[in-house]
Amino acid sequence: MTCAQSQQGMLVISNDNFLVGLLTGFCVANNFSFRSLPLANPLSINSVNRVCQVVLIDFRSQTSLAMAPHLDVLREINRQHGIPICAIYNQYDPDFPQSLPWVNYFNDADLISQLDRYLTQLIADEGNAYSERRNKERRSAMDRRGLPALTNQASNNHLFSLNHNVANVQKNFKLGPFDIDGNSRTVFCNGRDLALTAKEFKLFILLAEMHDQVCCTDRIIEKLWPNTRRANKSDLYQYMHLLRKKVENDPDNPLWVMTVKGVGYRLNTSKQGV
Repeated sequence: MTCAQSQQGMLVISNDNFLVGLLTGFCVANNFSFRSLPLANPLSINSVNRVCQVVLIDFRSQTSLAMAPHLDVLREINRQHGIPICAIYNQYDPDFPQSLPWVNYFNDADLISQLDRYLTQLIADEGNAYSERRNKERRSAMDRRGLPALTNQASNNHLFSLNHNVANVQKNFKLGPFDIDGNSRTVFCNGRDLALTAKEFKLFILLAEMHDQVCCTDRIIEKLWPNTRRANKSDLYQYMHLLRKKVENDPDNPLWVMTVKGVGYRLNTSKQGV
């Protein structure tokens, strides 16, 4: 998930320093601004910046009574400003109540992958809404200016359509046990859908483009995070770990996504990896 709009950000309400550090790195890698508050701090509607993209609150080891004041404020934030509210809960707590319809619930297992999928869809939905507003504005402008404006707009739209189609040509191909569907952005390994997120898919394609050759670390970072200079090898290690968890039967002993120490990574597509 890559976000190009600098005003988008995340507010995390948690006492867990490890979680805060993990999400700080996630936000840096995805061009999100980041802010955290401890659970003990009183929360008010004005304390949440209106450009905040999403609020995450840590429900782990907290009683419902203790969380009630925060939930009252967050419900109003969601109602007044439409800011999504997400709650993190303990995966080993089977009795945790997921009862609030305005809250998106994530368990703490594989949290980064869940967030990556959620925020990718959230940004895509907002992008579609923005495009619809722009189209509506253009239609209104054409109604005011008349037929000449309509003719010019049609010409521009035709050129845009051509360029857009060229830029989005997709292809399907096979590499060893991997079947890549470029249209649906899906990768199968021996017939199994790997369910890759947007950034995991991009990472896999970067390796697939140079299959059985080494793709250097710096090149991968440049391609995965083209709009920021803050991404580093630690961010790449995190996403490589997430990719291996889906590709490999044993991520600690990979057969397909290989590390070439001091250089980068290589996608092994030979039969020797079977």
